[in-house]
Amino acid sequence: MSDSTRFPGVGVLYRATDQMRFLELAQAADERGFTSLALGEHTHIPVTSDPGSFPGAGTSIPDTYLRLLDPYVALAFVAAQTSLKIATCTSLPAQHDPIALAKALATLDHLSGGRLTLGVGYGWNADELVSHGHAWKDRSTIVREHVELMRALWTETEAEYHGELANLERSWSWPKPVQPSIPVLLGAAGRARALDAVVQWADGWMPGGSIGWVADRLVELRHRWHDAGRTTTGPIVWFVEDVVHEDDKVRTRLDRLAHLGVAEVVVAFDTVEKDEILPVLDRYEKVIAANAG
Repeated sequence: MSDSTRFPGVGVLYRATDQMRFLELAQAADERGFTSLALGEHTHIPVTSDPGSFPGAGTSIPDTYLRLLDPYVALAFVAAQTSLKIATCTSLPAQHDPIALAKALATLDHLSGGRLTLGVGYGWNADELVSHGHAWKDRSTIVREHVELMRALWTETEAEYHGELANLERSWSWPKPVQPSIPVLLGAAGRARALDAVVQWADGWMPGGSIGWVADRLVELRHRWHDAGRTTTGPIVWFVEDVVHEDDKVRTRLDRLAHLGVAEVVVAFDTVEKDEILPVLDRYEKVIAANAG
């Protein structure tokens, strides 16, 4: 890495289940030079959920998914008690009334001074979405339309939106976000259809996986972005690091991601005890500090 190149921001993606441990983690990450904290979302996990639908190894849904904090309430605590950027990775806007969610998110961005990034996903649990009164086949349309409706409320004095499944008559809504609009990144696999969605209605992409695979998809995504006439400053990319690596490999990976134009790397942790997670944060702190120096 050249002297003029800096690592992306490095954040924590935490599947928090306990408030005291969660806030302690947020403060510890802030003290160690991490730049963001991200939370996922599941409103509930129906007992009837198909374990095979979970997009991870094995055939069972991890217990942590049954115990997630509400990300929007929890991130308000993080914003109030730290200097960290706050993010969802990922939230499920299809499971919310978009007008009410737009208000909550605008308030969170407003009170945090513009620190919110919204990672969104389509979801993998059909029974969870059905509990919210929606058909599984409509999930991608619902997510897109909810995001478009929320963006109208965030950016327009008199907002109006008419979609296939979401509608808003001409309305006022304040506060507005501090940012021109809250950045919305789609967390979806980099297939052609997903990349099309990023280009069509998102501000960027929130992938995981191998760096080589992401690098290839980013070439394609940026070509599509340019061809669609989107701004040259995008797409915004946050990379989800699902494995905790040794120090030398951390440096190498952050270097590679910097050269790919990744803005933020969030290191994913399942809920673990303090004496397990703090040493990992300490190791990352050394890498972050060495690069900053």
